[in-house]
Amino acid sequence: MNDGLSSSGGEDEDLTVRLLRLAGPRPPAPDARAARVRGAVHGHWLARGRRREIRRRTMTAVLVSAAALLVVMASRERRGERPSGAVDAAAVVAVVERIEGSPHRAIDGTRTLARDESIRAGEWIETDAGGRVALRFSTGTTVRLDHGSRARVLSPAAAELSSGAVYVDTGGTSGHFEVRTPVATAHDIGTQFEVRLIGSALRLRVRSGIVELRQGARLVSGRGGTEVTFTAADAITRSMAPYGPEWDWVASLAPPLEIEGLALAVFLERIASEQGWQLRYADAALGDEARSITLHGSVSGLQTRQALDIALTTSSLQYRLENGELTVFRGPRARKPM
Repeated sequence: MNDGLSSSGGEDEDLTVRLLRLAGPRPPAPDARAARVRGAVHGHWLARGRRREIRRRTMTAVLVSAAALLVVMASRERRGERPSGAVDAAAVVAVVERIEGSPHRAIDGTRTLARDESIRAGEWIETDAGGRVALRFSTGTTVRLDHGSRARVLSPAAAELSSGAVYVDTGGTSGHFEVRTPVATAHDIGTQFEVRLIGSALRLRVRSGIVELRQGARLVSGRGGTEVTFTAADAITRSMAPYGPEWDWVASLAPPLEIEGLALAVFLERIASEQGWQLRYADAALGDEARSITLHGSVSGLQTRQALDIALTTSSLQYRLENGELTVFRGPRARKPM
């Protein structure tokens, strides 16, 4: 039966047309309803447009910021700078200058230290009950570790001590070295000093110059010839000599002194500095003369007093050592060989 409505295949479109014609036109919507529909559609269109604009501006800002960061980083690289907070753990900041006694190792246990070996930032050094080690930093500062010490090299101007003792000599020009410990941090101002951890206390011995101990808001200063015992409760300061048996372990790690071609005055200054002595000349003219005397030979393997005897005797000079004062004066002229 064909009621004029059924169709198949290609007749679907014609059937739809005929249905629409049979239905006739829809009555028009009320004006108020049409206005509401148009308003809603227009508002939706505006909102979508605003969201697209915000996303576009946000993406532009992100890209501009990223580009600016890349420019800044590239500029730093060209100037040889590193971003703030960056640490170059591979940087060599010190070398092993001298070793005494049994081997010393990095805390990771991967190697035994050897003379002239490079020490990188972040590496721990440990000495046992029979060994000591001396390090020379790239700034010229020397750091010496006593028996049973554990320290980490942080930078050319800083080290961390977790046990034992270190001696620091910043020389005449480097200065501003710090030793960090669990008790306090020691900051020097061009000086020679020892920091030793004893239980929960820190003992600071200052040979020359000034060292500041800081713990939070606390600040305690130690000057040459003083000892400071610093704890969480207080700080006790007393006088102590910058020479004597207490410093013998430091002198044992002094670098070998090569005297060939060295001025006598320089030799005497180095000896006095290592021993904590005050160097005096009998008169100003002798001090000038000592700078013009050139030494020859070697004092390798000799004790300090033996080296002094040889250097001064061959220069027709003598010395006197009393209460930490080394006085050089003229001796009898050497006889000419017959």
